[in-house]
Amino acid sequence: MPALNSLRARLVATTGALVLLSLLALVSYNHFAARSSALADLGAQTRSLAHSHAASIGDWVASRRAVVQSFTGAVADADPVPRLAQAEQAGGFDTTYFGFADKHTAFSKPQQLPEGYDPTGRPWYTQAAAGNGVVLTEPYVDASTKKLVITFAAAIREGSSVKAVAAGDVFMDGVSKNIASIRPTASSFGFVVAKDGKVMVHEQVDRVLKPATELSAELTPALLAEAGSQLTEVNVAGRQMLLTTQTIEGTPWTLVVALDKGEALAGVSAMLWQSLLGSAALALVSVLAVGGLLASRLKGLTTLRDAMREVAEGDGDLTRRLKADGNDELAAIGRHFNQFVDKIQHTLSEIRATSDSVRVATEEIATGNQDLSTRTEHTASSLQETASSMSQMTSQVGHSADTARQANQLASSAADAARRGGDVVDQVVGSMDQITQSSRKIAEIIGVIDGIAFQTNILALNAAVEAARAGEQGRGFAVVAAEVRSLAQRSATAAREIKTLIDTSVTHVATGAEQVNRTGTVMHDIVASVRRVADMIGEIASASEEQRDGIAQVNVAVAQLDSMTQQNAALVEESAAAAASLKDQAARLATAVAAFRIGDDRMRSVSATAITHDTTTA
Repeated sequence: MPALNSLRARLVATTGALVLLSLLALVSYNHFAARSSALADLGAQTRSLAHSHAASIGDWVASRRAVVQSFTGAVADADPVPRLAQAEQAGGFDTTYFGFADKHTAFSKPQQLPEGYDPTGRPWYTQAAAGNGVVLTEPYVDASTKKLVITFAAAIREGSSVKAVAAGDVFMDGVSKNIASIRPTASSFGFVVAKDGKVMVHEQVDRVLKPATELSAELTPALLAEAGSQLTEVNVAGRQMLLTTQTIEGTPWTLVVALDKGEALAGVSAMLWQSLLGSAALALVSVLAVGGLLASRLKGLTTLRDAMREVAEGDGDLTRRLKADGNDELAAIGRHFNQFVDKIQHTLSEIRATSDSVRVATEEIATGNQDLSTRTEHTASSLQETASSMSQMTSQVGHSADTARQANQLASSAADAARRGGDVVDQVVGSMDQITQSSRKIAEIIGVIDGIAFQTNILALNAAVEAARAGEQGRGFAVVAAEVRSLAQRSATAAREIKTLIDTSVTHVATGAEQVNRTGTVMHDIVASVRRVADMIGEIASASEEQRDGIAQVNVAVAQLDSMTQQNAALVEESAAAAASLKDQAARLATAVAAFRIGDDRMRSVSATAITHDTTTA
């Protein structure tokens, strides 16, 4: 099958088909031209044949008419028999005779007539009496001889009446032989018909006086009248016949020549078959010649095909090149193929270099992702520790806030008491003990506040250290821790000041008896101091609230940092997986490119299948 699909096979097939079609067209043209010429010649020959036979029959009829006309004068003879006998011999009649109007007859030789024979009632008498000149009767078959007979008759008149009719019976042997001799081909024949289509003469006696349509339904009087000298094709007894008609002069008859078409055109058909066989042989010779010529001319193309197949199906060696000597199409194909391989080689070289770069880059990305994953894990761990510390700090700051609220309430009570102290100066001495006790309690509370401030200071210090460890991410947290530490230091300072004041108050209480007179002034100072204490405690409470709010914000920030750190860890893992996949793909790309030989080694031409080109034969 590959051989049948080759360019050579297709060219040979196309050339053979064109040659064969051309020969068939030529044979067809010649056949139709020969057939037309043959038909024209046959028409001319058939017309000539019909004309000659019709003229012969016409002459035969004319001579018999003349003989009949010649012996009409014997009707006045006392004994017409001698002249009738002479006319019989001169015209080749079987019998010549007169039929008189008085119903008697005269024959050239004795006849046995039936009793009461009346000549005036015979067809030949009535036709002649009704016509002018010599008339012909329809042929009839003689009962004794079985031969075809025709009567020539002429009326002899006296005035307007018929005196007698001269007649002669003649056998149509000559006419029948004449018609039977019409044989342009073995199956061709002739016959004579009357105007009504009845057969007058035929080589087959049983056809005589029968309609021509019995020979063929197509032989109607109308067709026979229109046929004329043109060849008319008619089917007669299953054979195609070409008809030519010719009127027989001096008679109401028409000569018909039926030419067998198949036999007449046998030579043309034989020539057609000979032409077809010759064309087939010539087409075969042409195909063989073209096949040999194309095999020689396409040898270079076959060599080029084999060379390209070796390059395409080899070991991927893109350094191989085709020889492209010459200026024809084959050399151009070789040059274009070499240019194509050059581009492929250059492209694969760039792909190889790119794949190496991608491989190195993916390895670096993978290493960086591994380091980033480790640092992310450490950051997540530190954030978890920070979140735990912030939870503890939140609890402690809440406790400090509660204590500060209580201290604020106490300070408010002290302020009220101080205001009432101005009203109960007179009871100061009696109430000194109670003031002493209250002062001690205040001292204890201040000690607690001082302790809380100290612990807050320690926690703030720890938070600052943790924020410093967190680096840039703990920067905001460090600011909040510093603020908390500052507030704790202020709380401690205020607590120490309150303690100092309480100690002073205790001393004054101890010496209160001596200083009652100055109580009013001292009470004024106490009221002012208590107000300051209340303000300080309020500030401590407010600072504690702010600390709690700040620590809550720090908790939210730490939670967000933890969430982002977890997301970063997931992204790092995805990036590591993508880098590993990219690395594998780069390795596969490098392996695929490595299958081709695209180095800068010496270019090898395809020596085994090198394209050799001869400009004189390609």
